[in-house]
Amino acid sequence: MGLSRWSFSFIFLFCFNGSYSMFKYFVVCLALCSLADGERVQESGSEIIPNIEKCIKEYPLTAEVIAQIKRMEIPDLPEMRPFLLCLSLAMDIFFIPEGFDVDRLDDVIVTDLSQDEKLQIIHKCVDRNEQKSPAGEWAFRVHKCLVTSKIGDLARAKVAKA
Repeated sequence: MGLSRWSFSFIFLFCFNGSYSMFKYFVVCLALCSLADGERVQESGSEIIPNIEKCIKEYPLTAEVIAQIKRMEIPDLPEMRPFLLCLSLAMDIFFIPEGFDVDRLDDVIVTDLSQDEKLQIIHKCVDRNEQKSPAGEWAFRVHKCLVTSKIGDLARAKVAKA
């Protein structure tokens, strides 16, 4: 199984060290692993990169935060909320005011889990924001849930093997 577009944000940060020297590797990985969605046009790695660059530029992260993300951790810091919201919007998995699109998350998360188990985790993590949190908090909450789930465990294992 391939890696998900959802985990590309983490792979990008794993490779990103403040310079653009790792972009070539990242673009190749992204282009090879990009997934098609029958309802929308598939994005190539070169089309996704500007969105990631935009989020990094608009919402810079410290070296310490990037180090945590390299370990597939999502630190509970205020700067993570706008950054993850930006990535979620850029990946077309989150829409304001509707929130996360379960079908699109299902499409972009590729894992060795069964379809039923993957959907159970996604449905457990995606909420309808009954507490009326700001969009950044909502995006953070869902990403944190996914990364701390079995989906995140498998993504960490794949990154460790790479």
